[in-house]
Amino acid sequence: MSDDFDLTQAYAVETPEDNRRLYRDWATSYDEGFIGTHGYVYHESVVRVLGQRFGADAAGPVVDIGCGTGVVGESLRAAGYEVVDGVDLSPEMLGVAATKQAADGSPIYRELLAADLTVGTPIDDDSYAAVVSAGTFTHGHLGPEPLGELVRIARPGATLAIGVNAEHFVSAGFGAWFDAAVAAGQIADFEIVEAPMYDPERYVADDGAENATKLSAVTLFRAT
Repeated sequence: MSDDFDLTQAYAVETPEDNRRLYRDWATSYDEGFIGTHGYVYHESVVRVLGQRFGADAAGPVVDIGCGTGVVGESLRAAGYEVVDGVDLSPEMLGVAATKQAADGSPIYRELLAADLTVGTPIDDDSYAAVVSAGTFTHGHLGPEPLGELVRIARPGATLAIGVNAEHFVSAGFGAWFDAAVAAGQIADFEIVEAPMYDPERYVADDGAENATKLSAVTLFRAT
């Protein structure tokens, strides 16, 4: 398998073990091979959307779901969020995230946890003041079912900013999940914010220039 990160291969995986295998191979090349080469900025976009409702000056602990190599965590710390934990399926990706440091020299993440969100996590109820995720709820990765786990580990009133692939939102039933969660009083203040995936000035790919300005959904809501 090529060491270059390829969204086509990422979208094609079907099982958690497929994901582990794929990201094991890409752990060391993901930042440079995908984010750097393609001008990927979705992680920054999701953090910016989080800040629209939950500023760093009001922050408690934040958890980064599907943290991968730590690019969301880097954006969180740069935005002023001081206590960030990370959860990911891939031990190899977590190994890279563990090497990342904030501007003050401290580790980006307070704690890193390897967990399969399709099964659940050992995290206590009501643990986090905010929950953020970018690039995890997409083709070949997670459907809407693990969202209940994210709400469980969020404190009452916590803000969740969860990126969801726009096409996946329709096909995988995210709309129905959110409608049911709002109706049940499980979440409130739900909205969808469109956010850029790439920096057009740095976008390089073979799949069409139109993707340089592609937007994707960030679901923004509050746990009750």
